[in-house]
Amino acid sequence: MEAAEKKDTKEKDCIYCKKYEKLKDWPESERPVAFIYEEIDYPEGMFHKNHFTSKRKQSAAGKKVYARFVKGKGELNKYQHHMIRDMAYFEALFNEMLNDKNAKVETLEGLKKGREAMRMSLNISPKAKTSEAVLKFWATGKMLFAAHKKNKKKKKKKAKQLTPEIAERAAVLAKLKKQIATAKVNAQRAATIKAQEKVEEASK
Repeated sequence: MEAAEKKDTKEKDCIYCKKYEKLKDWPESERPVAFIYEEIDYPEGMFHKNHFTSKRKQSAAGKKVYARFVKGKGELNKYQHHMIRDMAYFEALFNEMLNDKNAKVETLEGLKKGREAMRMSLNISPKAKTSEAVLKFWATGKMLFAAHKKNKKKKKKKAKQLTPEIAERAAVLAKLKKQIATAKVNAQRAATIKAQEKVEEASK
């Protein structure tokens, strides 16, 4: 009996879910801005052309999030460029769920906590629009991927001269490296949130 009570208390580690079970029960006029769906023109290449509905985007984003932050969380440090890029999918998953009237409020609150933890890594405000966060994660991921490719090609070569341009790029990447270390911790924290069950469900 005591164990059941503890489980029940843990499951209700949320605010709005105590009043509303599903999004359809929660009038949009009573929701904070963070829980209102945003119509987004996602970056080119983020979603396949067949993912034209909100439901399909939610499913595709859920699979990406599950593969990266749940199933592959042990390799986050190895593929940092993919980790940052896939944070954009975490944002998309949360946003598209806000367009699903049957989404559980408790799950959304859990995902929001994970989203805020990830945003901290790139100094993105919790109040920033989803579209803004998506673009920043996506663009940073692409930049890191380009740097990853260049470093791979030049791994066995020694730099002959450190030009101002290279020095500046190195400084930017060094700063990003620190942020990525934070991102890894925040991503792992986010992956362990109770909403993980919903992410696993979306990946099937």
